[in-house]
Amino acid sequence: MNEPNVKKKSIKQWKRDLIYGAVMILFAVGNMIYASTLPPGGIRIKAAQAGTYLTIVMVLLGLLGIVLVVRSLVKKPDGDCELVFNRTTVITIVSIALYILVLKKLGFLLSSFLLVFFLIAYYSWEEQTEKVKGKALVKNFAKYAACAILTTTVCWFLFGKVLTVVLPEFTLF
Repeated sequence: MNEPNVKKKSIKQWKRDLIYGAVMILFAVGNMIYASTLPPGGIRIKAAQAGTYLTIVMVLLGLLGIVLVVRSLVKKPDGDCELVFNRTTVITIVSIALYILVLKKLGFLLSSFLLVFFLIAYYSWEEQTEKVKGKALVKNFAKYAACAILTTTVCWFLFGKVLTVVLPEFTLF
């Protein structure tokens, strides 16, 4: 809750950007190493293999991380920002970890819907200055559910049907 009397812990923007950039670079390098270990499967064309796409995305992420590190060291933006690991960051990371844990049992569709719905609802709740109740809350949840269904369906169609990626199916029973 955003209360005016509560003093939030802060960090200089250039330090936060330096930390974010370094984490992005490490994440990108780790995933490029992982991408090199992915089997080609039945696809002979290197450009169509899963590891190639992951490598391309991680190279871009690594480059953006380098830009962020250089910018933070050269320009040194002096403004204050919230700490890197605040409550929202921790809740997001825990949510994604839980998503990964339940993905094989609940399947892609249900797990993805629950993750997207929860994160939209949580972020919206955190950003509201005046908390809604009753019918307005139900209406908001309906919008969040519709957005989560749309997002999950588009991802399922794009990856499962167009790119023919084998997505986890519901196997709880």
